Amino acid sequence: MNALLQELSKLTRRGKVLWLTTFVFSIALLLFGVFNLVPQEKNANAIPVELNADESPGVGIFPEEDFSTYFPTNSPTLSPSIEETANYADTTTYHPTVTATASVEPTQQPVASPLSFRPSMQTDVPSREPSQIPSQSTTTFSPPTISPTMSPSAFPIAHPTHVPTSSSSTTTPTWSSSPSTTNMPTQAPLFPTHAEPNQSIPTFFNYNTSQGSRYGPHRWSNVTILNSTNYWDEFGFVENECSKGAQSPIDVCTQPVRHCEEYHEFRAKRGDFKISSEVVEKQILPNKLRALMMRRVGDEPDPPHVDFSGVGYANLDLLNIDIKIPAEHLICGERYDGEMQYYFFHPVKQSLIAVSWLFEAKPGNLVNQHMQLMIDEFQKVYEGNEESCEANMTTIQNQSDTSAGNGNTTSTSTRALGSSRNRRTKKEREPIWDPFHSDIQRTIHFWGYRGSLTEPPCSPDSVLWRIMDVPVPISQDQLLQMKNILFNNRDRDSCAFTSTHYKESVARPVSKSIRYYKCTRSDYVSDDERDLCGDLGCQLPYGKDLNRYFEPVVYVTGPPSESPTPLPSIIPTAD
Repeated sequence: MNALLQELSKLTRRGKVLWLTTFVFSIALLLFGVFNLVPQEKNANAIPVELNADESPGVGIFPEEDFSTYFPTNSPTLSPSIEETANYADTTTYHPTVTATASVEPTQQPVASPLSFRPSMQTDVPSREPSQIPSQSTTTFSPPTISPTMSPSAFPIAHPTHVPTSSSSTTTPTWSSSPSTTNMPTQAPLFPTHAEPNQSIPTFFNYNTSQGSRYGPHRWSNVTILNSTNYWDEFGFVENECSKGAQSPIDVCTQPVRHCEEYHEFRAKRGDFKISSEVVEKQILPNKLRALMMRRVGDEPDPPHVDFSGVGYANLDLLNIDIKIPAEHLICGERYDGEMQYYFFHPVKQSLIAVSWLFEAKPGNLVNQHMQLMIDEFQKVYEGNEESCEANMTTIQNQSDTSAGNGNTTSTSTRALGSSRNRRTKKEREPIWDPFHSDIQRTIHFWGYRGSLTEPPCSPDSVLWRIMDVPVPISQDQLLQMKNILFNNRDRDSCAFTSTHYKESVARPVSKSIRYYKCTRSDYVSDDERDLCGDLGCQLPYGKDLNRYFEPVVYVTGPPSESPTPLPSIIPTAD
């Protein structure tokens, strides 16, 4: 040190300043280098083990976790190709989207799989080389769903995906609560809705409930009623009143507000009509299947007739039976598969009485043999219209071919006829068709109210409705057969489709609730049960003609002044 000071004393003042400046600068460089190495050395010590390409991470933050989706490759990452994006369609709810251009620079931080739900760690200083551990996301993460989606496969799949994906212009993955079904293939309806006429037809109406329809139920008040085409003219209902008064159908349920107006079951007589005879005209109309009964002249013919309780008149003849698909009336919000309506006319009250039976086509239901007798007759009409239409088309084709010098007479139509697989195959004596057969009438109790017709002219307060509380069982094949007859029928001359259904429905929408009542066992029991056990009925309840008792669809609570309808003490089981 003394030698150094002696050498310094020999220097000039200018030399001393230059030497001191060099010394201070050297000390500064030394200190800067030492402090600059400290963070790197600390970062290197943060990795306790070195991972090889063939090794798994082992037990870490999340034990027994497959970290294959977290670790990036050692090479720069590229955006997926267009083919690879098809793999994301296999996921049900999560659809990441990517840009079409690929990056040629290595990623600054490895990114976990977009389908993973685990957070990852983040290094303190970003590196230009891919890191060996996953980076830690700075954003919050959502927990996995009950059924998490699978990670996309590494290779594009050859088969079409089950769930379509929607494209996005952003690179941020999108999350939806349900998969998009915009591009899913749709199956053509079995009974397509027919187009509305282009020209204005004042008397035409249909069941199109869309806002743009010119002829749907919300436009029925504009329909012109002509006596020549109005069936209800026979009973004095000639004025369009579709926007007036209490309108049918309605939704009936468990809380009627009126008292039952009946004191015994309605007493029906089947008459002597055969369903295949000419006294019953079978019609396939645009909005219904109708069986029209010949009117009584004197004592004969003897159509089915009923003695209704509480209406002050005995033995009203059955006028017509209308079948609508699906049901028009609802029970506690449920719409049944169909509705069969029996119409009678009360000459004193100048009102119609309509008895409504609901069809129920549950899977596994057997064929209702008595109903099949009627369905077969409508099938004959349907096939007759088809044959006439085919013959007319063949005649037109023959004339066209003859004028063109071609003698080919093969029909050009390939449309299949309706199914008649349920038709009776044996030649047997036809029984008299009973509208109140036990295969149809399974109850004597009903909901009742005063309403309207369910089609123009919609005359309010003109119909005393009775909706029976036990449905009529039919098979699914029978329901399909009736749909085919009604929705696929063609005019026998023009071959034009006649149905006015909308999405397989000729049911008028329900209107606001009307005050209704419900007749139950607390009001009356069947005549046979009364004769056997008295007015209160038997401990083991019976149905009409002492047949099996069927429970109603729902049990109701009577009007406020009455107690709830008691349940039967014993419910018989099926044999």
